[in-house]
Amino acid sequence: MNKSIMLGYDYLFWQQQRIQSEVLAPLNGHYIVVGGSGSGKSTAVLYWLYKARHFKTNLYIADFKASNEFKGITPNFAQFEDCYDLIKSFYRDFQDTPEGGDGSIKILLIDEIAGLLAHFGMTKETKAKADEIRSILSSVLMLGRSRNCFIWLSMQRYSANIFPSSSGSADNFHVCVGLGRLTVDGRKGLFAGEHFEGEETLQFGQARGIVLIDGQPLRSIILPKASKRKLLALLKQN
Repeated sequence: MNKSIMLGYDYLFWQQQRIQSEVLAPLNGHYIVVGGSGSGKSTAVLYWLYKARHFKTNLYIADFKASNEFKGITPNFAQFEDCYDLIKSFYRDFQDTPEGGDGSIKILLIDEIAGLLAHFGMTKETKAKADEIRSILSSVLMLGRSRNCFIWLSMQRYSANIFPSSSGSADNFHVCVGLGRLTVDGRKGLFAGEHFEGEETLQFGQARGIVLIDGQPLRSIILPKASKRKLLALLKQN
C-alpha cells in the first residue's frame, strides 16, 4: 500500500513534481495549514482527507465556526462549544491507543483553533477549558506519533498564542502549509529561518503557497484543481 499522501505539486522549479507526505513510515501526521479567506485551505484539507481514504482512519472534526465545509464526513463531528467535548473524546481515544497504534490512524481536525481558544478564554469560568484544550493538543503533538494519533489544524492566521512558546508544541508539526499571501508574523511563526532560492518570485494566490515537510527543504506548492463540493460528496460516500 502507498504510505504517502499527495499534498500537491512543486510549481516553481519542478513542474508536475509531486509533493508527498509519508504517513506511516516515517510518521508525518501532524498538519497545520494557514490561509486567508479564498486561499483554498478548506479545499486542501478535503483533498488530503480524500487522498488518505485508503487508510483505516478514525476522524474527529471540530468545526467551531460552523462553516459546514466538513459536515457529514464523520459521525465524530461538533460545532461551537460542543467542540470541547469532541476534543476530550478524541483525547480519551488517544489515551486508550497502545504504543505502536491499533492498526488505524486517528486524526483530530480543528478548523479555526484560534477562534475556539479565544472563545473559551473570554471568562474566568471557561478559561480552564481553553487551557485544557491547549494541554490536550500539546500532549498529542508530542506523543501521538508513536500511536498514529495526529492533529490537523486549519486557520486563517497563525498566532503564537495558540501554544506557549515554552511548550515547543508548534515544533512538532510535520507538515506546515501556507496558502495565499501570509502575514509577516504568520510567515515567521510557521517558517522561521526557512527560505529557498526564487521565493521572491513566487506568485502567491488561491491554492498557491509554500510547504515545509519535516526533514525536507521549504518548497513552493500548488494544489490540484478540485471541486470542494465533489470532494465533500466523495468523502461522505466513504
